[in-house]
Amino acid sequence: MPLKPEIRYRVRYRTPNRNQTTKRGFKTKRDAEAWANQLEVDKRRGAYVAPAAGRVKLGQFAGEWLDSKHKLKPSTRARYQVVLDTFIADHSEVALGDISRPLVREWVADLSATHAPASVHKTIGVLRQVLAMGVRENRLVTNPVDGVELPSVDTVEQRFLTLEQLHALADAAGEHKALVYVLGTCGLRFGEAAELRWRDVFLDKNSISIRRSVTLVNNKFVVGTPKGGKGRTVSLPAFVADLLHPGDADALVFPDTAGGHMRGTNVRRRWWADAVAEAKLFPSRKSSVDDLVTYDFKLHELRHTAASLAIQAGANIKSLQNMLGHESAALSLDRYGHLYGSDVEAVGVAINALLTRDCGQNVATDAA
Repeated sequence: MPLKPEIRYRVRYRTPNRNQTTKRGFKTKRDAEAWANQLEVDKRRGAYVAPAAGRVKLGQFAGEWLDSKHKLKPSTRARYQVVLDTFIADHSEVALGDISRPLVREWVADLSATHAPASVHKTIGVLRQVLAMGVRENRLVTNPVDGVELPSVDTVEQRFLTLEQLHALADAAGEHKALVYVLGTCGLRFGEAAELRWRDVFLDKNSISIRRSVTLVNNKFVVGTPKGGKGRTVSLPAFVADLLHPGDADALVFPDTAGGHMRGTNVRRRWWADAVAEAKLFPSRKSSVDDLVTYDFKLHELRHTAASLAIQAGANIKSLQNMLGHESAALSLDRYGHLYGSDVEAVGVAINALLTRDCGQNVATDAA
């Protein structure tokens, strides 16, 4: 006896642009009616997504997303491309419409098992941007990454050198003494210092003009604008200016041994680690058994040192923002506001002085 064919239901409906189409494959009439009712709600809310729109594969769509990003710095584009070549490539055949919040949570769990929390945040951050374009193009109703909990990133305590430690490090750096002082007092990023040329240094005005930065991308140096896309002028302490000896206008102020741009890896390997050890910065013992002491201070932490010294010298938050090249004073305040200390007592004293000062007028309280 032949088997009865399995019944499937379909819904015939009109899209918002009045084209007629159908949705097939419902096993029960109730499922078909529920889908049709939700469809009408979505159309009224402006949240309708054509079923075919969500069938584009994640890998293909992520490539289109990256191609559409015309204002990215080369280093940022390279970092995004790594995510597309690894994480996105592993899920390239998944259709956008099949990416749900539970699936994203599963991906986050898999990433967290093999990657540091900061890497998970960066990877899922790229996925969020890709799917956000899917929402804007009406391929997704909502972004399934939104609301997914990511692993906590441990806050790294910022370390600063005291003025005495900065002097010790600069002395230990030998011929690189001026570079240490520029990074530790002017707040330049390493890429900004590596691309600094003599035409940018105004010794008569004790200032430095920062208009460019260099980044190593795929083992090639790429010169572009500073982070944030804006240049700035920073003050150069006279003490540091006296250590600089001008060269040709287009020559690099701090070249490597071959005359080209410095590489951070070479700097750390050739002299930075030795200078940090000689200055005995932030010692730590590897174990309680041996007597081996290691010293550790990152090159980038000289930028934190510059911020700390500027605050000690009385720089306000807007001056600090300009020196560091932050996009907003709020960012500077978030990172370094704790160094300003608490002004609660000073505010109380000032208000009390206002309340008790002799304003020149006496108000009688006794009846005449």
